[in-house]
Amino acid sequence: MPDKHKIPPAFSIVKKGDTTLFVKDVYKEIILRMVFDKEFFQNRNSDTTNMKTGRSSYLSIPATENSKERFIIRNYKHGGLFGNFFGGVFCNENRPLHEISINEIASQKGVPSAEVVAVTKRRWLGLFYTADFISKEIPCAVDVLQFLKESPPEVIQVSKKAVIHAVVTLIRIMHDAGIYHADLHLKNILLKRASNGGFHAYIIDLDKSVVLKKLTIDQRIKNLLRLDRSIVKLRCLSSTTNPSQKKPGLISKADRIRFFKSYMLYGNVLDKNWKMYVRQYYTHHVLHKLWWRILGLS
Repeated sequence: MPDKHKIPPAFSIVKKGDTTLFVKDVYKEIILRMVFDKEFFQNRNSDTTNMKTGRSSYLSIPATENSKERFIIRNYKHGGLFGNFFGGVFCNENRPLHEISINEIASQKGVPSAEVVAVTKRRWLGLFYTADFISKEIPCAVDVLQFLKESPPEVIQVSKKAVIHAVVTLIRIMHDAGIYHADLHLKNILLKRASNGGFHAYIIDLDKSVVLKKLTIDQRIKNLLRLDRSIVKLRCLSSTTNPSQKKPGLISKADRIRFFKSYMLYGNVLDKNWKMYVRQYYTHHVLHKLWWRILGLS
């Protein structure tokens, strides 16, 4: 595990008033302007500064006025029930530093992800704070959920094998590096078209992740089941919200099993007897399905 109280060597700390900035040295000059210069955003052309939506809204802004390189600025927010009550207010001092450390470790271990640039913390009522996470934008990348929702069924159908291969490769690299992603779901995996017609996949939102010397098979399966849960939920939502317009190209049970088999047999094979684990894919989400039914989601 990284030391949550230390920032990586490539970062500096800048404090001004109630704001503390943890910034990568190579981007320090531009980030200082972005964070502390009130006129910075006002001078930006609205055509180059974009508000985008993912799990929540975030800002995409060019690194310099004429630069093709862009930064993503997203607010830290609680998920689930906590998000309804606390929004983006936190009291855990270590969370921003933890995400910086995990991202740097992931980068060193060759795990594809968005490069972390900075984290800002703004003190609020003494013990509490709000924070923003700034990373480099991966051009032309979309999360898997967006890809599935916005792509025509025929595109999804012909892309399935390439997408499965890209995501399997990403997660095996991450797991083999000892990183357990505590919030592994479709929106935290980005896809980008490759020049050969395939896809590259990237992992994001590593703030709740942990780094271990080695992941056990049980830890790997548990993490895969978290991802599979988001797939099952998507299937439930798709069949409920618009049954007559349900996309035939969305992920099927056969696709889920194909993904799991590919993961188990990828590279350094984890277990040739992969079928013994498959039954968990059919029993693990029973309580979640019941809860979604209560909420009217399935």
